Amino acid sequence: MYSIGGMPFEPVHSIAAALGIPMPKNCSRFFLLIILAASVSSCARPNPGFIELQRSREAVRAARSWQYGTTVQLPTGQWVVLLLTSVECPGRIDRDIMVHDVQNSSVHEISFDGTYYSQSGGGAWSSKPAPSPKVINCGQGPSLVSDGMLYDDLDAVQRAGEIRRGATAKADDVSCVWWDMAPSRGTAPHYSVCVGEADHLPRIVRSHERDTNYVYSFTGWNTTTVSLPAGLPLPTK
Repeated sequence: MYSIGGMPFEPVHSIAAALGIPMPKNCSRFFLLIILAASVSSCARPNPGFIELQRSREAVRAARSWQYGTTVQLPTGQWVVLLLTSVECPGRIDRDIMVHDVQNSSVHEISFDGTYYSQSGGGAWSSKPAPSPKVINCGQGPSLVSDGMLYDDLDAVQRAGEIRRGATAKADDVSCVWWDMAPSRGTAPHYSVCVGEADHLPRIVRSHERDTNYVYSFTGWNTTTVSLPAGLPLPTK
């Protein structure tokens, strides 16, 4: 009897003999090779979590617009809003940044069709030529505060870490499934993402970046639009 992947198998020639069927030894070796190949193929199959997050990565890279709020956990343990972001590809982004310091000030930034607008603390707006639209991340998906683009580490986690399925949840009435992305087997996740079951787009991301906890809440996939506040002149062509 052979054991493959912990499962017992009778040699093919033994089964044939029990059934009264003559079988040359080279045929039994052939069937054993087939069984071994099937076992190896089964072990090499990507896990369902990797397949689902691949779909999600493709969906965010294909997205043309989205918006999200980012909250951060302060050293006191309190959770506060850090920034609100809206993206409309190829060249528009609106970002409202809350600066949690003694004054609790804010900065509002808009890149709109080649012009960059900014406002600090509710004061007057200023404008200048905008950076390249590449900074808006169209074709890459949303970015994390400190750790690059969402899903940039997916292939590395598949090779050396773990992708673990969690519970099903609801985010803005959208059913999503939680997936943990652990950089090494048996370790805590670098981040967890709740992926929409119907469209594979992320709805919530919880991440631990440089000793700080963040939560990103996504809405408006492929429906978000970015416009200028009243009174701001449109960019000149």
